[in-house]
Amino acid sequence: MKRSTYGERDYAFGQRMFTLRTSIKLTQAALAERLGVSRQTVVEWEAGSSYPTAERLQQLIALGVRTSAFPAGREAEEIRALWKAARQKALLDEAWLASLLDRTHPALTLLHLVPLDAPRPSELPAAQPPPGPQLD
Repeated sequence: MKRSTYGERDYAFGQRMFTLRTSIKLTQAALAERLGVSRQTVVEWEAGSSYPTAERLQQLIALGVRTSAFPAGREAEEIRALWKAARQKALLDEAWLASLLDRTHPALTLLHLVPLDAPRPSELPAAQPPPGPQLD
C-alpha cells in the first residue's frame, strides 16, 4: 500500500490558531498582513499543516494580548499552552511574557461606591463634639 506524501495535520493546533484569529477579529488576509506573512501561511497554520516561527508566534501572542483575545485571568496559561502546541524548539521567554502581561493589564484600583443621591463630603454638617463636660 502506498503512503501519502503529505505530513500529518495537527488539527488541535489549527483549531487554536483559528480560535485566536477569530477572537482578534481579523480575517486570514488581515492577520497575514499584520504579521508580515502570506495569507497561505495563515491558512496552513489553521489547517495544522505548519507552525509559525517563534518570532511570528510572539507577534501573534502580543496582538492577542493587546486585543484581549485570551480569557481574562488565564492569559499566561493559554499563551503557554499555545506555545507548547506550536512545537517551538525554543522555550517561551517567561520574562518577555511577564512584561507583556504586566504592561497591558494595569492594576485595578477599587473605588468606594457612593449612591448618586448621597450628599457630597463638602455638603455634610461639621462634626459636633459629644454633649457633656469638656476638659482642657
